[in-house]
Amino acid sequence: MTRATAGKDLRVLWTSPIPYVVAALFHAVVAVLYVSQLEDRRQALMQPFFPIAGFMLVVLVPVLAMRTLAEEARAGTLDLLLAVPVATRPLVAGKWLATWATSLAVLAPAALFAPILRWFGHPDSGPIVTGFAGLVLLTAALTGIGVLASSLTASQPVAAMVALFVSLALWFAHRGTASAGVAGVLARFSTSDRLRSFAGGAVHTADVGFFVAVAAGALVLAAAAVDSRRLR
Repeated sequence: MTRATAGKDLRVLWTSPIPYVVAALFHAVVAVLYVSQLEDRRQALMQPFFPIAGFMLVVLVPVLAMRTLAEEARAGTLDLLLAVPVATRPLVAGKWLATWATSLAVLAPAALFAPILRWFGHPDSGPIVTGFAGLVLLTAALTGIGVLASSLTASQPVAAMVALFVSLALWFAHRGTASAGVAGVLARFSTSDRLRSFAGGAVHTADVGFFVAVAAGALVLAAAAVDSRRLR
């Protein structure tokens, strides 16, 4: 069920213009900002790339995820699926998997920055590998949030806005307070702080667990939202 749902959603996604537009925006903005950072620093560093790419994923992944369940609800096909004994969790997991794979496909060409950078310097390989691992995990969490938002409404724009709001709130969770204690607590929920650790070459179990927990928790809640629709 999960594989069939993922395959169907991948075909639908890639026959629409959304992934291509998202990819074009992502790489155009990231390239301009990253090259600007390299010019300012005058060093062959990959580290400035990761927060830029992370923030763009925060903005654009909700666009990829907005249709997962919202479009099914709007078209009435979700009600048809729920009318037969279809397991909810494989359905939600398949939609998450398809959107996550699409997001990674959008991100993948950015890996070319690493060999290009080696023409101009000798960047450390460790932070590059861990930085991209952090982006992969961040994308998984953002996709989960997007699927959850899509499960709560039949409107794709509303789903995108809800997912964007939650994703931005987590990205900037460590900011906006003058209290060091409160800021320390909020920093634990900050995806930007978690990603910074990966970009610095460190892989902490707590950071990996955080991204996995966000993705898994969002999918559990999305499945519960779909189940509640079945009951109604």
